[in-house]
Amino acid sequence: MTEAELIIIGNGMACQRLLAELVQQPNRPARIVVFGAEAKPAYNRVLLSSLLSNELPDSAAELVSPDWYARHNIELICDDAVVLIERERKLVISQHGRYCRYQQLVLACGALPLTPTYATDSKGNLQPDICHFRNWQDLATLRLAGQQRQHAVVVGGGFLGLEAAEGLRKLGMQVSLLQRGAYLLNRQLDATAAGLLQQQLIERGLTILTSSEISRLHYGRNPLQHDQLLSVTLTSGRQLKADLVVLALGISPNISLAQQAGLSVKRGILVNSHLQSSDPAIYALGECIELNGETFGLIAPINQQATQLAQTLCGTPAAYCSELAATQLKISGIALSSCGDIAGLGANPASFDACTDYLDAEFNEYRRLWWRGPYLVGAVLYGDTRLSQQLSQLINQQQPYYGCRSSLLLGLVDSAAAERAAVNEPQQNAA
Repeated sequence: MTEAELIIIGNGMACQRLLAELVQQPNRPARIVVFGAEAKPAYNRVLLSSLLSNELPDSAAELVSPDWYARHNIELICDDAVVLIERERKLVISQHGRYCRYQQLVLACGALPLTPTYATDSKGNLQPDICHFRNWQDLATLRLAGQQRQHAVVVGGGFLGLEAAEGLRKLGMQVSLLQRGAYLLNRQLDATAAGLLQQQLIERGLTILTSSEISRLHYGRNPLQHDQLLSVTLTSGRQLKADLVVLALGISPNISLAQQAGLSVKRGILVNSHLQSSDPAIYALGECIELNGETFGLIAPINQQATQLAQTLCGTPAAYCSELAATQLKISGIALSSCGDIAGLGANPASFDACTDYLDAEFNEYRRLWWRGPYLVGAVLYGDTRLSQQLSQLINQQQPYYGCRSSLLLGLVDSAAAERAAVNEPQQNAA
């Protein structure tokens, strides 16, 4: 039995950011223990695709040096997931039989990848030759597959699916990417930007099939008499060669440990603005939480949560307030950015009353702004994302914009905008 002022369950990027913030606080907990399920200390998951395609060495994903934890009096326990929380005794029990008491507990359990029913056997295990692309073990699996396999099918047209597909293509595989929706990145992009992205990726050698899903897997016996994936059949009836299927269908908050402990959960672990769960001694942050009906999967809001939770844990309560941060992505060198509820704007034309567009097909540059009266409510940038921060600020702060919208779209200074704003702002406030 050991004791700690603070225990953190989960050693991912959210945990590491929280630790980095904690060690800067003057009243930090003296003894911190971190439990991680993976055998490797926290690493930058965003770089997994670059590691897969051998664009970066493995060391590039390290978030801190190996001796960082010891230097800051933090005990890191890897490859030993916590399996039980006893809230009455303020005790956690790990898979390998470690018992540790806490004064404060933080759940940074992350999220689990979504898995369709066709991909699992009767016990819920993945079928042969099917994997996710979520962690270091998945990276090792795909690296080996890149040496031994020829035809990959990647399921999911989001950021992770596109990165996995590009990484496998760069390893020399023939890759087909399936997107259930009508176009790629349908939560971040509109149809025009997604069309430009799809065309660029096709020109690089990817096969991209939208409005497509797998209905059946076809296996045969290899020379060692093991089941081996040969092909997949789509719901359209089309058959594709496949000796590997990679699932990248999104994530769901990992709430199992919190449920078992009797904490309040819905889609995620329910927390208040101080990231405190239904138990006052237990906090949570990152992909596992739900705050005011919202869950989180992007780095920017999770980093902000870590900053404010560190203050709270050290005796200076700080509330977290969610903002619509701009989503900035780079898919194999192609820059993208969006802000606002792009999917919602596309589904509900009544939610805006005007758009401003710019397209240069020759240079693969595209921008679109959505307006409701004088307010910017959405923005998509493709190819050139330098305006992202400025547009994100307009959307988040809901500042009315009375300047030339075409100038804003092109990043040009509108010298008359400030004068128009000064004249119109009092009228807007009076209304």
